Amino acid sequence: MRSPADAGAGGRVLLERIARGLAMLSLLWLLVLAFRDRVAPGRAVVESGELPRLLTEWSTSGAPAAVHVRTVGAFAPFARDWLRALAGAGTGVTWEGSALTPTALAVEPVADPEGGTSGWIAAPAEVPTIVEDAVGQLDSIRSGSPGARILVRSGPDELLVRSGSSIARSRVADSLVLGRLLLLGRAGWESKFVAAALEERGWKIDARLRLSPKGDVRQGQVAPIDTTRYSAVLVLDSVGPAEAVRVAEFVRSGGGVIVSGPALRSPGLGVLAAGSPGSMVPGREPFDTSAAEPRRGLELLPLTPRADAVVLERRERLAAVAARRIERGRAVTSGYLDTWRWRMGGSEAAVREHRDWWADLVAGVAHTVRISRPAEGFTDEAPVATLFARLGPSAPAPRSRDGTNPVSRALLFAALMAALLVEWTSRRLRGVR
Repeated sequence: MRSPADAGAGGRVLLERIARGLAMLSLLWLLVLAFRDRVAPGRAVVESGELPRLLTEWSTSGAPAAVHVRTVGAFAPFARDWLRALAGAGTGVTWEGSALTPTALAVEPVADPEGGTSGWIAAPAEVPTIVEDAVGQLDSIRSGSPGARILVRSGPDELLVRSGSSIARSRVADSLVLGRLLLLGRAGWESKFVAAALEERGWKIDARLRLSPKGDVRQGQVAPIDTTRYSAVLVLDSVGPAEAVRVAEFVRSGGGVIVSGPALRSPGLGVLAAGSPGSMVPGREPFDTSAAEPRRGLELLPLTPRADAVVLERRERLAAVAARRIERGRAVTSGYLDTWRWRMGGSEAAVREHRDWWADLVAGVAHTVRISRPAEGFTDEAPVATLFARLGPSAPAPRSRDGTNPVSRALLFAALMAALLVEWTSRRLRGVR
């Protein structure tokens, strides 16, 4: 028999049942979420400084279902690669970062008997950039250009670049085997001192120099012009059509050539030149090698570069040295005449500067045999670009994989408590008039 308190309370009883059911559903859903987090933890949002500890923990005792990392600057290489491995194992990995400095570094050995390492650097303009080797800092770079090249004569196997928050690291992967040089031209001061400069550098030189219509001056055993013997050919004066054809074939097969001075006017060498010569610009008299740019005192055949040529050096607005690729080989064209005057001008540094300048031209075109070195250490040549390639673009933290977040869990708990409160209050007030 129903009590007086229950008489006419059908609506209140229905409300209590609804409240009880809502409380049970909320409690059940919270239990499901707690069990899901225990079996497979949800999304972890961490700072990059916590990664060394957390990565070890995730790899030994179970990784979360998803990881979102916040960082200032680029990740350490080991952390970036470890996160990539976690993503490959099924963990969702996302990241967001600030103060990223896109930086890249590539190094390779210089084709020079004295050795050396050349590094190409890409970094944002106006960002201070520091270049280091295994011993310490080598140089610092800050310019309005987004790229730079550094030549390290000591020939380190590895270079490191610090630019903003990024550290790029690159190693020399090959050793070079150099051939000989072949010098073609006319017996005279230019041929004599160019050969002397390159021999002082360590190059082995064969030479065939025209002395008169009836005879040549030869040095070494002048062999057929091919890449099995020669790294590069230097043409300092006009040559015959047959020899010009052989030099052109040598370049197309991968060799290098430098066409300089009067050789620019040789008809057979036009297919190799990176530009056509103009009217001669007189040099300065008396010649002053103590000037900041002593080559400005040399006579010059200014170049009109070809469409596929790259200008390497200018005198004011005139192209003085240019380069181009010809099939597998490379060619450099220099418009300077009588560079021996630079060497003999009297400055203390003139001999060294003349030697270095010619050696750099040869290094830019020389054919070499490359021998791969065993891989040692690690490289990280473009840290920011690699970060994007491995982990995708930066993005804000997404919602949890199960569709809930701390706010929705709080709402579920609030709904649970509200339903219980409604049921308890209704029961307490059921018989009150």
